[in-house]
Amino acid sequence: MTLPAALLYRSLACLSLVAAAAPGCDRPGRAAGTAPAPPGASSAPARGGAEQAAGGATAATPAADGGAEQAAAGGAEQAADAAPPAAGAAALAAQIAPLRADGPFVELAVERFPSAVVSVPIGATARRPVLIASHGNYDRPEWQCQVWRGIAGDGAFILCPRGVARSDSPSASDVRFTYESNARLEQEIDAGLAALRARFPEHVDPGAVLYTGFSLGAIMGSAIAARRAALFPRLVLVEGGHDKWTPATAKAFAEGGGQRVLFVCAQAGCGAAASAAAARLEKAGVLTRVVRGKEAGHRYDGPVAEETQRALGWAIEGDPRW
Repeated sequence: MTLPAALLYRSLACLSLVAAAAPGCDRPGRAAGTAPAPPGASSAPARGGAEQAAGGATAATPAADGGAEQAAAGGAEQAADAAPPAAGAAALAAQIAPLRADGPFVELAVERFPSAVVSVPIGATARRPVLIASHGNYDRPEWQCQVWRGIAGDGAFILCPRGVARSDSPSASDVRFTYESNARLEQEIDAGLAALRARFPEHVDPGAVLYTGFSLGAIMGSAIAARRAALFPRLVLVEGGHDKWTPATAKAFAEGGGQRVLFVCAQAGCGAAASAAAARLEKAGVLTRVVRGKEAGHRYDGPVAEETQRALGWAIEGDPRW
């Protein structure tokens, strides 16, 4: 039996699309290497998973008033005519190959700065949002990425800027880092985002970024977000970042597009300072929430990570990308 010319043409076109979507379009990333886990790092289950592509086809039916022979011929023609929209949507989804990497954490070269660590959404077939995880003083980006992958899951990019090495690190094999200033950290984040988008151009969402920071990272992040609220409209500040929220900075954040600030505290002093900062932000029109876990010391892992994970849904509420 000979296929109609139109149907044969479309069959050949579909075969070409399938061949073009074969794996291998995305070069694997380089593993970031193994870093010692911080004491008591959270082993909470991931919230998200790799995104799956979904596609469907609309079946065409022949006209009800036609005969059997007309229905067979007309049905084939109608199916062929109806195929392009569905096939086009499927082909568009297939053009974004699943994100491939050697492991969940990759080392990212950053122009003019030390390399960053990134938790990647392996298998993602659509654009995924970005979360910045800035560490504290005498800390490591590997630890932040590890803990935040446990908190936020494996469905987003988690970019962890490195900062500068401390001369008083424990040893050459255990180098600790800090950030020179909030202005310098801001430049490092911008360079890191540019490198991330260049490395995964089809998978990185170009929109607003969720900023998270611990201690020094939270302090500096508050100042950065007050200047760059459009890029960082939502913040998660763990054990820090309270004193920077003056009425003027709170107003600037709100007027620039700031939306939500989540404070997470594990010490009584942090809780009181966070509540005062939240009141100033609320007065400026920014939604806030203060999470006060049990007394656990100045840390971001373990029970603090568990409290952060429970409250994260509020911080990203209403953002369909998450």
